[in-house]
Amino acid sequence: MKKLLVILLFINLILSCSNSEKKIMKNSLEGVWFKQSQIIFSSGVATDTLLYDGVLNEIYAKNYYITLVNNVNLDSITMEDKDLGFAESGQYEMQNDTLVKKLKYGTAWITNAIKKWKKPENDYLEVKFKVDVSDEYFLKFTAMDSAGNGQADLMRKIK
Repeated sequence: MKKLLVILLFINLILSCSNSEKKIMKNSLEGVWFKQSQIIFSSGVATDTLLYDGVLNEIYAKNYYITLVNNVNLDSITMEDKDLGFAESGQYEMQNDTLVKKLKYGTAWITNAIKKWKKPENDYLEVKFKVDVSDEYFLKFTAMDSAGNGQADLMRKIK
């Protein structure tokens, strides 16, 4: 009977460890995400949600990422989209609830931004975002002051 109890406890320990590992993996950023909307916060409370009209896709895989952006900026006369968009890529890591991007490459204005704002000893620009990650969505806080006023991108996972 003792042997059976020890075996059952051992199996339970193995299963509980593997389940917690799966939970951690489920809530990772790995995958393809698109910006669904922008959430406005006032005093730490979500007060408005604005649907996003452009394209913002982010792909995260094995500590590397790429972001593709094309906002909508229509010319009022020709109704042509004047926004040419941009892309950025580099490495990323999660530090608790903070996404740390090491931006190394980009198109359009991104290349100049890296050169202008990076630390002299680095070949990348480090950018940090507070994030709240779940299985199918994550919030990326793009601007937030100490009083809880700001905004976040609501990113939805593409399956």
